[in-house]
Amino acid sequence: MNAVSSTQSAVQSGSRWTIADAMKIRTDDPTTTMPVIDYAFPVIDSDVWQWDTWLLRDIHGKTVTFKGWYVMFALVADRAATGDTTEGWHSRNNYSYIGYYYSRTGNGADWKFGGRVIKEGANSRSWEWSGCAVMRENSANTVDLFYTSVNDTPSESVPSYTTGRILADATGVWFEGFDVCTDMFQADGVNYANIVEDEYWDFRDPHIFRNPDDNQIYALFEGNVPGMRGDFTIGSDEMGLVPPATTVPAGAQYGAAAIGIARLTSDATKGDFSEWEMLPALVTALGVNDQTERPHVVFQDGLTYLFTISHHSTFTGNSTGPDGVYGFVSRNGIFGPYAPLNGSGLVLGNPSSAPYETYSHFVDPAGYVQSFIDTLPQPGSADPQDPTTYRIGGTLAPTVKIVLEGERTYLTEVHAYGQVYAQGVWPTSSAFDKRS
Repeated sequence: MNAVSSTQSAVQSGSRWTIADAMKIRTDDPTTTMPVIDYAFPVIDSDVWQWDTWLLRDIHGKTVTFKGWYVMFALVADRAATGDTTEGWHSRNNYSYIGYYYSRTGNGADWKFGGRVIKEGANSRSWEWSGCAVMRENSANTVDLFYTSVNDTPSESVPSYTTGRILADATGVWFEGFDVCTDMFQADGVNYANIVEDEYWDFRDPHIFRNPDDNQIYALFEGNVPGMRGDFTIGSDEMGLVPPATTVPAGAQYGAAAIGIARLTSDATKGDFSEWEMLPALVTALGVNDQTERPHVVFQDGLTYLFTISHHSTFTGNSTGPDGVYGFVSRNGIFGPYAPLNGSGLVLGNPSSAPYETYSHFVDPAGYVQSFIDTLPQPGSADPQDPTTYRIGGTLAPTVKIVLEGERTYLTEVHAYGQVYAQGVWPTSSAFDKRS
C-alpha cells in the first residue's frame, strides 16, 4: 500500500488498497469465510427487519453491560410498513429508524425489542442510518448516540448525534431524551467527495473513539476520494505491484472509496460533538472499490486494526471479492501507514454457495464478529444467486470469533445466533431505576 496521490485530489496522504492487493482475494478460504447458515435459522423479532447492528460500548470500544443488561442498537424497519416480503426487505432503507434490544444473558436467545431510540420528529431528515452508541465518560447513565441523518429530497447524508439517558430495572431497559439531533460535519469536497462531485457519494456511518496515542476523540466514517466521479486517472500507485503487462481495467476509475477520519474540537465533557476538524482519509480504494462502509477500529498488542464492510457489487474494474468485512493494520497508530490484512484485505467473506447470506460485520475488541442475515438460498440450489430460492433474513447471524495475529486473521469459533460478549460493566449504581 502506498501514499495517496490521485491526479484529481488535492489531498496527499493516507494508504492505498491497491488493485494488486485485491488480486490476492480468495473466496472460500476456510480461515476467512463465514460458515454456511442453517436455512431454518431463528428470527429475533418477526415484527421488524433488523440489519446494521451495534452494541452499547465505552469510548475506548469495549462492549459494556448496564445494570446487568446487554444492550444493542440496530437499523430496523417495521415489517407492517414495508410488507413482510422480498420487496419489503429490499425497500427497508426507506423506512429505517434506530431501534434497540436488551438481553439478560447475551446468549442470543432472549433478546427483547424495546422500540425506537430517537424521538419521532427529532431527526429532521427522512431516515436514520448507521452509527454507534457510546456511554459518556464519567457519567452514570448518559448515552451519546451517533448516527447518519439521511434525507430523500434534496439528497443529504450527514453524520449527526443525539443524547439521552439509559435506565433499567429487573424487567428491562428503556431510554429518556434523544429528542434533539445535531449535525456533526458534512462532506467538504476537499478531503471527501460531495454530491456535486459524485452523485453516488457515500458519507455516513460515524464511529467515535478515543485514540490511545494522543487521548483525543476521533470519528471514522465512510467517504469517497474527492474529485469528479469517473474522471480519476488510475496510475501505478493505484495499481500496486501487479504482474507484467497488467493494464488498467475498464471501469476501475469508478471505484473511489475512502475510510475517513475527523478530530473532535468541541468539548465532549459538555456533550458537545458539533465541531470537528476534517482530516485526510486513512485508506483509499481508488480503482478497487466504491464503498467502505461502517469503518471501525480495534487496538490490540500495539497494533491498530481498521475494519470496514463492502459488497461484491461495489468492486470496480476486474477487482472482485465477496460481501464481507475487510481490514487493514498499522504498526504506527491510527494514522498508519496501513497494510491489508491477509495480504488482500479480506477478513471474513460469504461462502460462494451462499454469496449474500450475511453482511454488516462488526468486529469487537475481543475478536467477536456480529452480522445480520441478508438472503440465504435453499440448500442444494442450482444457482445460489437466484433470488427465487432465497429465504430473507432481517435478523442476526451466528456470531463468530476471529484471532488477530499481526497482519493475519483466522476464523476460530462459531457461536449462537445473535450471541454477544461484553468486555466490561458500566460503573454505575446497581440499584434499579423507577419507571415513570
